[in-house]
Amino acid sequence: MNTIEFFLEPSKENYHTLRVKAEDGNFRYIHSKYHPTKESSYLQDIVNPEKYDACIILGIGLGYHLAHLATIIPFFKQIICIDINNYLTNANIPQDIQAIIHHPSVQLVFVNPDNFQQLRDTIQLQFSKGIQVIDHPASFHAFPHIFSSIKKIIQQIVDKSVSNHLTSSLFAYRYFKNALLNLNQLPECFAVAQCKGIHAHQPCIIVAPGPSLDETLYHLKKHHNCIIISVDSALKALYDHSIIPDYIVSIDPQPVVFAHLFPAQPTVPVITTLTAHPMIFSLPAIVSLNTHPVCQLLEELYPGIIGSVDSRTGTVLGDAVTFAIFAGCNPIAIAGADFSFPKYVTYARSTEYQYRYQLMHSRYTPLETKNMDYIIHASKRTGTTTFSRKNFIQYHDAVDAILPKDTSLFHINPVLPLAHAKSIAIKDFLSLPQVSPYTKKMTPRLLQPLSHSININEIYTILNNETMFNTIVNSSRVDHQTSIQRIHYFLHKE
Repeated sequence: MNTIEFFLEPSKENYHTLRVKAEDGNFRYIHSKYHPTKESSYLQDIVNPEKYDACIILGIGLGYHLAHLATIIPFFKQIICIDINNYLTNANIPQDIQAIIHHPSVQLVFVNPDNFQQLRDTIQLQFSKGIQVIDHPASFHAFPHIFSSIKKIIQQIVDKSVSNHLTSSLFAYRYFKNALLNLNQLPECFAVAQCKGIHAHQPCIIVAPGPSLDETLYHLKKHHNCIIISVDSALKALYDHSIIPDYIVSIDPQPVVFAHLFPAQPTVPVITTLTAHPMIFSLPAIVSLNTHPVCQLLEELYPGIIGSVDSRTGTVLGDAVTFAIFAGCNPIAIAGADFSFPKYVTYARSTEYQYRYQLMHSRYTPLETKNMDYIIHASKRTGTTTFSRKNFIQYHDAVDAILPKDTSLFHINPVLPLAHAKSIAIKDFLSLPQVSPYTKKMTPRLLQPLSHSININEIYTILNNETMFNTIVNSSRVDHQTSIQRIHYFLHKE
């Protein structure tokens, strides 16, 4: 671990100031050498509680620049202050700064400079209007590379949180409706908790629908003794090559999932969640809980019974990877995860998405033109030289962050490689000594449906409690009165 060398020094104000050994080896002051409290007005013209209700400040030091927060803390849902070292332990600082630092609404985060990724697990954002990120200049001047790396990760967390917030707001009613409809089928489903370690030390290939999948399927068809986990949108491409996966992962709340799953064998289990489209529950469903309030209610009632492989990435690929790790698969290869448009192609052939793009073809606007227009437009402002999309880059970083270091992970024919997985060709992966001699074993039967473990009437009784129902509705961000009435209807529907 990097050790930050620092000194608490007296100032002319009888309070400590802070001197640190910077990245370049020189010593720099984080606050004024003589009058550190003059920094108290720093945030006054910067922070904007009228526009934002969450604020992240990068650089704490001894906290003099945080003084303005005292008057505006009640206006924020969340204030997070981040630094790479806790300088405050023995510091003599004013009482008003002490009060801010110890205020229950202010979260102090001290991140290990050797492990910035811990921020992804530490920071959970809650907001409705927006998030403001503010730099402390002196901290950045002393540690420019470290704080720039932190800021990059914070930006990824913010982008992901904004995306999730918008998605949750847009689909709030649909999520809740799906959860209530799927509760009826829950007793006949299996718990993902029963899959813990079920494929220990067995090789696995996770299949996504990116264009590079076309080159992979030919080899996979000849040698598919690995455990195959398909995201729903790649399923048609597998079936087109007579490859039947061992598992399908599907979490989409919308009816488009029907188009993906239409060719599925009724014996192939689907890893899904309670908020997914009800059509998924017509297949053998293995249920995983996510963060939706109805799911959290189930976890409180039956702790550990159902289990979760929710990756928190908001992507079906992330959940597929989490399930493979949860099931004990090792090594794990990820195929068709391009996070870009290699060779100016959007999706693998035979996938539902590629079929839908083909429907746009006409004499006056050929598919190739539409395709290229889409790729060029989507690739703007991604910050990469590869044709991609901003949310693809976010998916890439989110998936990369959940990859463990104690599992052999491979990324097949990547265009934007995952940093925590080794790039490899499909032939080379299938030739690995852990993979080539492996003969797929019969998938162990899941022992019992959830009807043996849960009482569905107990769940409905709690949901029918007016106080509990209103709490869950509010937590689910369903605020339209007509939507609430419809949810009442689904809850009481026989």
